[in-house]
Amino acid sequence: VELTRRPPDPLDELSEREREILQLVAEGLTNREIGERVHLAEKTVKHYMTNVLGKLHVRSRVEAALLAARRGV
Repeated sequence: VELTRRPPDPLDELSEREREILQLVAEGLTNREIGERVHLAEKTVKHYMTNVLGKLHVRSRVEAALLAARRGV
């Protein structure tokens, strides 16, 4: 019997803060709104989003939000 390995889930690579920010992006919030909600500067939220996009191997926040929605984040 051959075991098939599932590729690692890129969502598992996200830190707790990155996952929180991705969840808020999936809810449709802007970087500014996210910053206000979690008490971060808008620039810091942008930095987190850059990390999220890289870890998820997507090009845009829309792709990231769709991936999060499909995975139930």
